[in-house]
Amino acid sequence: MPAGSIERPVIALDNVSVLFTKKKLLRPVSVVRAVDGATLHVGRGEVVGLVGESGSGKTTLGRAAIGLQRVTSGKVVFSQGETSTDVESAKGRDWRQLRQHLQIIFQDPFSSMDPNMRVFDVLKIPLQAHGVKGKERIESAVEDVFRRVGLPNDILSSFVFQLSGGQRQRVSIARVLLLNPDFIVADEAVSMLDVSLKGDILKIMRSIADELGVGILFITHEMAVAKVISDRIAVMYLGNLVELGPSEAIASKPLHPYTQALLQASPAIDPSLREVTRSVNVKGEIPHASAYPSGCRFHPRCPFAMPKCSDQVPELREVEDGHYVSCWLY
Repeated sequence: MPAGSIERPVIALDNVSVLFTKKKLLRPVSVVRAVDGATLHVGRGEVVGLVGESGSGKTTLGRAAIGLQRVTSGKVVFSQGETSTDVESAKGRDWRQLRQHLQIIFQDPFSSMDPNMRVFDVLKIPLQAHGVKGKERIESAVEDVFRRVGLPNDILSSFVFQLSGGQRQRVSIARVLLLNPDFIVADEAVSMLDVSLKGDILKIMRSIADELGVGILFITHEMAVAKVISDRIAVMYLGNLVELGPSEAIASKPLHPYTQALLQASPAIDPSLREVTRSVNVKGEIPHASAYPSGCRFHPRCPFAMPKCSDQVPELREVEDGHYVSCWLY
């Protein structure tokens, strides 16, 4: 079984690549490899944390998982019971039905909703778009999701601009839950919130997975946040998955130098992580995806790089039970 795959996933990304081509007058064509051969499966009721720096390809992979970004190669398959659907080939009515099952929570709650609309009007739009009719049915559905996300019904008549950041993000989650999705991409869903609010949103997201059986791809640049909410963690660097494994294993025994650096960068949130990370002096910043290095993508920044790292690409291989790493050190 390929690294990153499970037996019965709700969403399966198999060897997915996303390339962007830039053409400019009198300049050579440049190719940006946003995602390069990534395989990742998410099961029902499972939260997979996707972690990496800005520019690593996390958001592109998440958008590809729900069909918002077309893939250059590879397959994206959504499974419901015994039925499987190729997300890339879905069109017309099939695509419209598929949209109900695959949802996304955007990073910025301030720009993902019209600030001049009332909250109830924001929430009724997806229901009406998918054929739900009748004022009572719509009101009942809205009140049910409001209870789940911990919001009082009296703000339904408020304008979006009157809400706090935490309230807006809860409304964003409620809007997604209205359609009873099977899979959700949460793209940096807590990065713009205060620390005091992050915990509440993470609890809501975890309950969605545990109680409703929804698969969640939780995208974040904070390793400590991924550790709190995730069943498994996938670490992404410059379009490649470099480490994948159970959340506890990644947090307690990180193998890839890049994973160790990410854990080292966020000790203030979880002081216990200081004891499991060795000091990794990572050099420079993540390069642009149009000028990625040969061999291991991380080798120009890695303090443990060997000669073979510069021209040979390490495979993502299992080194412990369910724990995969792409590194010549192992």
